[in-house]
Amino acid sequence: MKRPIKCAIIGYGYMGEIRRKVLEQNNDVELSLICEPDREKLVGAQNFAVVTDPVQVIQSNAEAVFVCTPNQLIPELTIKCLERGKHVFCEKPPGKTLNDIVQIQASEEKNPGTKLMFGFNHRYHPGVLRAKSIVDSGRMGNIIVLRGLYGKSGGKNFSQSWRNNFKISGGGILLDQGIHMLDLFNYFLGGFTSLKSFLSDSHWGFEVEDNAVVILKNDYDQLATLHSSSTFWKHMFQLNVILEKGYLKLE
Repeated sequence: MKRPIKCAIIGYGYMGEIRRKVLEQNNDVELSLICEPDREKLVGAQNFAVVTDPVQVIQSNAEAVFVCTPNQLIPELTIKCLERGKHVFCEKPPGKTLNDIVQIQASEEKNPGTKLMFGFNHRYHPGVLRAKSIVDSGRMGNIIVLRGLYGKSGGKNFSQSWRNNFKISGGGILLDQGIHMLDLFNYFLGGFTSLKSFLSDSHWGFEVEDNAVVILKNDYDQLATLHSSSTFWKHMFQLNVILEKGYLKLE
């Protein structure tokens, strides 16, 4: 009988709690350890150990680690886990800067026995999978333009969120939500070689952008445009895939 994979979670905020629930429903894995500085978040009976220092997870016998921390901690924790031969599932974004991503990629290449995945879950939405199969079939021709809208209204306690602190997050709505749409652009088209972008922080007044417009183009004159915003006043996701013989609209 196949032995379950020992797993650990670093960071028990909103996403950490979601990952715990999924792990506990899967017989192929065993949640053995959670790292969370605030022990009050984890009270009552449980089948795993609780620690407060990520080093205890890195040095543990966990085989796979779920990194569910704010952005500034992602690169170091991911790299250290990979160096210890652990598989890593990490929340997006893959770091605050391009240099963060370069360092993570280098660590992944140095540890080929490990698997690394980031939480770009939109690729696995049934509607996205269906649209991708239609595009790949070729029956509607090639993609001409991708057009995406993705954003929110801010929401409760938005002004106190660490996501609006540049030192912690590295960016605003584009890095928080818009990055999902950019990932879908790469999923459907990819290979972009030209980029124009405009950022604005004129409404909320944080040190990160509250609106971002991004225009991408590849060598085949295929375009992709994104507007990501925290001033849509409601949660909004829309992706238009415009092809030679029709279009697809995902909302």
